[in-house]
Amino acid sequence: MKKKWWNSLQVKIIAWSFVPTVIILSAVAWFTFYSYQKVLGDLAMREDLVVLDTKIVLAATAINNLINPSLQAIILNVDTNPELSREARAQNILDHAPNLDVYDGGIYFVDQHGIVFNSQPEQPELIGEDWSNTSQFRSVRDNPAGAGPISNIQSIRTHEAGIVCVIWPMHNTLSEFIGAGYYCLAIKPNEQNILYTTLNSLSMGQNVYILDGNQRIIFSPDLAQLGKDLSKEDSIQKLFRSESKSIRVQNGREDKVISYGSLVRSKDPTTFWILVSEQSWAEIMQPSLPYRQLLLVLLALGVIVPVLVTTYGVRHITEPIHKLIKASKQVTAGQLKQRIEVKTGDEIETLADQFNVMTTKLDDSYSSLEKRVADRTRELAILNSIISVASHSLNIQEILEEALIETVEQMGFDGGAAFRLESDLTRSILIAHRGFENPTALDQVNVDTFNGLNNFDENHSVVKTFEVKESLEELLSNQMAESDFQMLTYVPLSTKGRELGFFILVKNEPNKPSPEELSLLSSIGKQVGVAMENARLYEQAEQAGIATERSRLARELHDAVTQTLFSANLIADVIPRIWKRNPEEGLQNLEELRQLTRGALAEMRTLLLEMRPESLERSDIQSLLTQLADAFIGRVRVPVSLDIQGDCELTHEVKIVFYRVAQEALNNIAKHSGARQVELHLGCQPDHMKLIIKDDGLGFDADTITPDHMGIAIMRERANSIGASLKIESQLGQGTTVELDWRSARED
Repeated sequence: MKKKWWNSLQVKIIAWSFVPTVIILSAVAWFTFYSYQKVLGDLAMREDLVVLDTKIVLAATAINNLINPSLQAIILNVDTNPELSREARAQNILDHAPNLDVYDGGIYFVDQHGIVFNSQPEQPELIGEDWSNTSQFRSVRDNPAGAGPISNIQSIRTHEAGIVCVIWPMHNTLSEFIGAGYYCLAIKPNEQNILYTTLNSLSMGQNVYILDGNQRIIFSPDLAQLGKDLSKEDSIQKLFRSESKSIRVQNGREDKVISYGSLVRSKDPTTFWILVSEQSWAEIMQPSLPYRQLLLVLLALGVIVPVLVTTYGVRHITEPIHKLIKASKQVTAGQLKQRIEVKTGDEIETLADQFNVMTTKLDDSYSSLEKRVADRTRELAILNSIISVASHSLNIQEILEEALIETVEQMGFDGGAAFRLESDLTRSILIAHRGFENPTALDQVNVDTFNGLNNFDENHSVVKTFEVKESLEELLSNQMAESDFQMLTYVPLSTKGRELGFFILVKNEPNKPSPEELSLLSSIGKQVGVAMENARLYEQAEQAGIATERSRLARELHDAVTQTLFSANLIADVIPRIWKRNPEEGLQNLEELRQLTRGALAEMRTLLLEMRPESLERSDIQSLLTQLADAFIGRVRVPVSLDIQGDCELTHEVKIVFYRVAQEALNNIAKHSGARQVELHLGCQPDHMKLIIKDDGLGFDADTITPDHMGIAIMRERANSIGASLKIESQLGQGTTVELDWRSARED
C-alpha cells in the first residue's frame, strides 16, 4: 500500500520537534544570566576597591597619628644640635623626647656603619650588632633628603614575634650621615599591643589585614594570625601577579574576592605595606539574587513548555518503537515466537512487519540448529565413550572386545565382529563377536571377502555399507540370512595410513547409516586403530626390555659368577693330586676353593637383589655390606676386613645410598687400585651413620682426576640426595679412603 507523504516518520519528527527552539532559548537565557553575573561582579569588585581605599586612608591616618607626634617632637624640639656627637644626641633623645612609650618594640641607635651602640630599654646583648645588611639601613644611609621608611617585620632576640621600625637618620653640620635611630613597634599576639589596638579600633572588618613587603601579617583582627607568613598562599600570589588590584579566587567550595591597596611605600622597592580585604562572593552577589531567580524561572519555562509539547508529539512515534525494543529483548532471551502488531501507516509499520518475518525465520533456523547440536553432542559422547574404552587397556584383544561392544550398543547395531589383520594384510583373525549365534563362518573372513562388493574399491580405509543379499561368500551370506541380518557395514581400523583390522557391523533392518553416522564410524575406526598401535608398540617395547635385561644378566654372569666358578672348577680338579703330594698345600687350595664358592654365591645373591628390588628393601645394611665383601673377595681374591659396629635402623633411601656407594667404591678398587688389602668399616649410632672404605692400592692424584671419573660424580649425587657428606682422600702409592657421613634431620 502506498503511504501518504504526511504519514512519513521524518515529517512527523520534524513537525513535532522543537529541540532547536529549546536550544536557542536556553542559550539566550544562559548568555543573559552570565552577562548579568559578569557585569554585576565587575561592579561589585570596583565598589570593593572604593571601600578599600577608604580603609587604607583610615589605617594610614591612624599609623601616622601614632608615630608622627613623637617623631616631630624629636626633630623640631629635641635633636636640634647637629654639632653634638651621635652618642650624645641619642642619649638626649632618650632623655627628653616625649611619647617614647609608644614604641613598645624598643628604640635602637646605630652608627654610620650600622653598628648598634645604644638602645631603650637597655639591651647589652644587642650592643655591637651589625644591622647594615638590611635594605632599610641602606635606604636611609643613601638618602640624604630625609627620613627612612617603615620597615618590614624583622626579628631580634628580644622580640620573637618581630617588630616594625620607623628609621630616622642623623646628620652632622656637614650633612654627612653619622647614624640613625630605629623607633620600633612590636608585633605581639595580644590585646596590649599598641599597633594592634590602634588599628583594631578602626573596625575595618573581620576579613581585612595588613601585610609587609615579605607578605607577613602586621595586623589582623585575629590575634593568632599576627606574624604569619602568607608568601606561599596561592590566592596572595595570584593577587600580586594579576594586573588588577582585585581578583576572584575559587578554592574548593570557597569563592571569594580579594582586593589590596598600598598603605605604606618607600623608595626601597622591597619595603612596603599593603592592606588586603577578602569578601565572600556570595555576599557580594546577594543583591542580585531576586533577578537571578527571575532569570532561572524564565529559563525553566522556556525549556519545560517546548519539552512538554515535543514529548506529547513524539510519544505517538516512540510507542511502536518501544514495542519493537521489548519484542527484540524477548527474542534475545530465546522467545523466537514473539510477534508484534503496529498500525501507524508509516515506516515503523513496515519495520514491524519485517521484524515478524525475521523472527519466523529465526525460529525455524533455531529449531534446525538445536537438532544438529543434539546430534553432534551425541556423536561426541559416543566417540568419547569408545575412546575411553579403547584406551583402558594395552592388550589388543581386550581393546577390540570392549570397543566392539561399545560401538554396537552406542551406534544401534544388532551385532558385529572384530578382526585383526596379520602383517601381510590378507589374512584376518577373528578376535571378538557379538550377536552371532554361530560364528563359524566368521573365522574364515578375510579382507578380500569384500573386494567383489558393489561400489567397493581397492581402498579399504573407507567405511562402506551394503545389503547382505549382495555378493558375499556363500557361507557368510547364509549365516547372515539365518540371523535375519539385512544390512552390513565395514569399518576399517587404521592409523597413519596403515590398516590394522576392521569391524563388521550388522543390522536387522535395511536402512543405511546416515552420512554423519558413517563419518562417526570412520572416527571410531581411527581411534581404535591408534589404541591398537599403542598396544603393539608397548608389546614390542616390553619384549625389547626383556631381551636387554637377559643380555645384561648374561654379561654379569659371564664377568663375575662364570669366571669364579671356572676358577673353582680348576682348583677342584687339581686338589686330589696336590693333596696326595702335599696335604698342607691341599688345605690351602681347599680354603681358596671355599672363598671362590662363597664369592660366587654372594655374586648370585647380588644379582638376585638387583632383579628383585623388594629383596633389597627387606635386607638390612649389615647383610648387604657382608654380601658385597664376600662377592668382592670371590671375584678379586683380595681380603676384605669388615668391621660393623652398632645396630643401624635406617630408612630405605638412606640404606640404598650407603649400599650403592659401597658397591661403587669396591668396583673402583677392583678395576683401578691393584690393592692387596681392603678395610670396610661401618659405624652406627642413633641418627648417625659413617662408612669408611680404605685400600692400600696405587692411589691417585686428586688434582689430576676430574670429578666425573671412576664413578665419583655418581657417588656424590647419591650422597647429596640424602644430605650426607662424601669425602675422598688419595695419594699416589698410598691408597685411597672413601668416607660417607650421614646425620639425620633431627640432629641437624
